[in-house]
Amino acid sequence: MEGIYFEHWLFMFFIFTFIGWIHETTVESLYHRKFVNRGSLKGPYIPVYGFGGCVIILLGEPFKSNGFFVFLAGMIGCTILEYFTGFLMEKLFKRQFWDYSMMKLVYKNRISLLSSLCWGLLSLFMIYILFPLLKWFGYRVGSTFMTFFDCAMMIVFAVDIIFTVKKSIKWPEIRSKLSPEQIKAAFAEKRMRIGRIFGHFSAAIHRRKSEIDNEIETDQSAENRS
Repeated sequence: MEGIYFEHWLFMFFIFTFIGWIHETTVESLYHRKFVNRGSLKGPYIPVYGFGGCVIILLGEPFKSNGFFVFLAGMIGCTILEYFTGFLMEKLFKRQFWDYSMMKLVYKNRISLLSSLCWGLLSLFMIYILFPLLKWFGYRVGSTFMTFFDCAMMIVFAVDIIFTVKKSIKWPEIRSKLSPEQIKAAFAEKRMRIGRIFGHFSAAIHRRKSEIDNEIETDQSAENRS
């Protein structure tokens, strides 16, 4: 996108993660009447909102002359992102991080019609208000400030992710599944399966070769008799 460079994208990504954390933490805290730190990480940021914000800008900015298409592009793009993010996180951490089961018109509790409509409304706010504001702010503070900010946030993110993954993933269970004995047994089973497949394949080739040889001999015998 013209005039927006990598450090600017990264800067906006981190801002979006923080805004998403404020939104979800506020809603959950009010609902439960106590402070609830939303998100899978320890810090005040939710990465899916960072990716969602960047997706909205990439998909919505080309249609900014038409609000309906901005709404539609953001709704579809962020719904797809939300679904696959939920799917991958459930596979990695073995638990569901958000659940729309209490809503109507949901799919596998990862996405819902209401959340998709909210993404569309958020797209209008992003394209017409927040993105121009962040773009102006980025130009005001300059590339150097954004680069230092991005580097600091990447370090914080990396440390947070490492500790979160280390704590969430059941490493003893994984190590037990990847013990040398189990790996050898798995390879042995694979070799046996491959051997059986090649054995069946070779037997089929030999049978076909024998049939062809018999057909040739039959044809030659017929020609000799004639």
